[in-house]
Amino acid sequence: MKITTIKFIAVALLSGSLMVGCSRETVMPELERPTRPDTDEDLLKDSVYHYTYGFYLWQADLPNWFDDVRGNTKRYNSAEAVLETLKGYARDDAGNAYDRFSFLDRWGTVNAEIQQGLAGSFGFDVRYNSDTDLYVKKVDAGSPAYQKGLRRGWKVLSINGNSDLSLTSMEQDNFTFLFGALDAGSISLLLRKPDGNDVSITLERGTYQLQPILNQKRYDVAGKKVGYFAFDIFVSTLDDRGNPTYVKDQLDKLVAQFEADGIQELIVDLRYNGGGAVVTAEYLSNLLVPSAVGNGIMYTNKINAGLDDFLLANNVRIDFSPVHFNKRNSLNLSRIYFLVTEGTASASELLINNLRPHIDVKLIGEHKTYGKPVGYFNWNILGVDLYAVSFQTFNAAGYGDYFSGMTVDKVVFDDLTRDFGDAQEDMVAEALHYASQGGFSSDGAGLQAMARMGIAKQMSAPINQTLDRHGRKGMYNFGKKANQ
Repeated sequence: MKITTIKFIAVALLSGSLMVGCSRETVMPELERPTRPDTDEDLLKDSVYHYTYGFYLWQADLPNWFDDVRGNTKRYNSAEAVLETLKGYARDDAGNAYDRFSFLDRWGTVNAEIQQGLAGSFGFDVRYNSDTDLYVKKVDAGSPAYQKGLRRGWKVLSINGNSDLSLTSMEQDNFTFLFGALDAGSISLLLRKPDGNDVSITLERGTYQLQPILNQKRYDVAGKKVGYFAFDIFVSTLDDRGNPTYVKDQLDKLVAQFEADGIQELIVDLRYNGGGAVVTAEYLSNLLVPSAVGNGIMYTNKINAGLDDFLLANNVRIDFSPVHFNKRNSLNLSRIYFLVTEGTASASELLINNLRPHIDVKLIGEHKTYGKPVGYFNWNILGVDLYAVSFQTFNAAGYGDYFSGMTVDKVVFDDLTRDFGDAQEDMVAEALHYASQGGFSSDGAGLQAMARMGIAKQMSAPINQTLDRHGRKGMYNFGKKANQ
């Protein structure tokens, strides 16, 4: 794209007493200030506006800066600042901005994670089990943390020598210490294992391949065979050339095992799954939907009226036509239980929404999901990937307005002291109770200790929402773009 740069000439006006030898009629020459060459950041700021306007879902709400793009973008010191301003224009009836999602990826981390399944981090995340107790909530297989022996359910006693990790302390600096430590290049931890032994670990960030399936199980409950798997991220089932990835193979093997086991009901654990590739959500929807769906509508897309023409003008085609089911396997479930938190987002919510019109779906978890019924595709500008919201999805029943999240059918708090798939872990236990009894447990009875249902657990909820919302939540349309 050609970007027109408007150069401004500053005029210096001299006034006051005249120098010796100059008459009152003397006119001093105008001084032209040297113009600053365009920088890549100048061009990136202009391009962020141009392309965001071209494919933004809420295009009609954006200001028209085309008469003087540079005059508007020069007010901002970075392309991110331009994008943040644009995100503030489209608002709901309560005045809240719809767009909490659009972003710039200067390092290509999204493409590496979602397309290639490569992560660069310590490989663990944390969560509060009460207002004072911080726990490891998950550890990625093969990551630096996993290789050092770190596992879910270990209590964090100190981070980089700081042992005051209470909710109150972390809130005082708006989580700056905690997020800074988790995003740093190295971290020192003092932890307590479930057996009561304390251990010190120092970790360095490293690159490793993501393994989306954290665990899988089968339970025999009241004459039913109930399956379980924890799915952590929607790494693409297709690479950038349209070839199957290792994730497709893993999902095929998982479902083949469920078929062989005669699974009738399924627990899908998405409690920390922040999304990923749309194509993977589609593939998993096809694997889990009942056979009776045939080739019915899976979901439709909403885009701005000029998007197709804009893409065509840039020699790009992305297919936003309705997506249909294509069921090929024999797994025929009667009910699916989704385990969720506010970290359950985007492609995870797309999977749930796709299946709801076609099968009995129960949501078990902490109040509601994240609330992201929209997605984007990447657009590279000067080596920087722009992800501006460009489409919203709606299921076969026409539902897709869950910006405030999907409300759960049964409120159950995450039990950080037990591993994924443990039949006594609170969320899993609630799903198994329903499978056995045909309904949820009575509030406050049996399955959850009163201490975890009490004040301490509820006090930890706000900070856990913040922790769960940390990081990108994505529904990425990879694999459908051509000819860019």
